[in-house]
Amino acid sequence: MKKNLVEGALLVVAVLFVFLGNIRAAIITATVIPLAMLFTFTGMVSNKVSANLLSLGALDFGIIIDGAVVIVENCVRRLAHAQEHHGRTLTRSERFHEVFAAAKEARRPLLFGQIIIMIVYLPMFALTGVEGKMFTPMAFTVVAALIGAMILSVTFIPAAIALFIGEKVAEKENFIMVGAKRLYEPMLKVIMENKAVVLTFAAALIVVCGVVATRLGSEFVPSLNEGDIAI
Repeated sequence: MKKNLVEGALLVVAVLFVFLGNIRAAIITATVIPLAMLFTFTGMVSNKVSANLLSLGALDFGIIIDGAVVIVENCVRRLAHAQEHHGRTLTRSERFHEVFAAAKEARRPLLFGQIIIMIVYLPMFALTGVEGKMFTPMAFTVVAALIGAMILSVTFIPAAIALFIGEKVAEKENFIMVGAKRLYEPMLKVIMENKAVVLTFAAALIVVCGVVATRLGSEFVPSLNEGDIAI
């Protein structure tokens, strides 16, 4: 499990670098992972929640750094625009001003998004018996990680961006984002011109998925073959 967590963190850094195009921004964003995990483990120890496949298996690095990515991208965008507007590198106070404004701008949607995800896990805390012992630790771990990531995204991340992003900041798109936009923009135009057809198709798809879901089988816990022998 430790190996999987380390590999996942390294993969996140690589993907962030590809899409953000700034190694410092990628590293700053990725620091949320170990800090949020530290916050999570502290809560688990304080509440006597054990670390196991169920409690840690639900952690998703993508969800943990989601808010940090929004803050970092908005900060880089505002810093680049301000630098271009002034025609020079920004002073320390100007960087702090732009970063504060960027964090304030993205704060509300970030908090709403994280809180909505946490609300999804709240019913698990009401489970009792065997179900409660199995799934409550998972819900606790995810909620603790999201709370830690949310706090870090609006406190640590803006400060780190202002201090460590560097003097010269440029908003640039790599070939992946350029290609994605070329595919998305004409598709979006077609969708907006045929809204009724798209909405009808979406509603029909929801109905079909609902019918298929009623025919799915169910079981309490799926059997796992991990090569272990329980004695």
